[in-house]
Amino acid sequence: MTIDLHTHSRVSDGTASPRDLVHAAATAGLDVVALTDHDTTLGWDEAAAAAVDAGIALVRGIEISTRFRGAGVHLLAYLPDASDVPLQEEPGPDRRRP
Repeated sequence: MTIDLHTHSRVSDGTASPRDLVHAAATAGLDVVALTDHDTTLGWDEAAAAAVDAGIALVRGIEISTRFRGAGVHLLAYLPDASDVPLQEEPGPDRRRP
């Protein structure tokens, strides 16, 4: 089984749409791909539909931008609750409100 658990679409800082990313993963021979865009879950639905079409498994993930002792830290999380209101409302440290 071939798996990539850390990918980004253009919803955050990648270059491909969630759909194109999933199809590229399938073309590359992956069995499972995780969409872990920075601080957003907005690409999940598109990626999930593409995964069905492409015949591969999708792991919904997110790369959460945070800080620890003054340094930027990216935390990968897998299968978070997309309906979690605080998670959806958190802008991330690179997009903090003034």
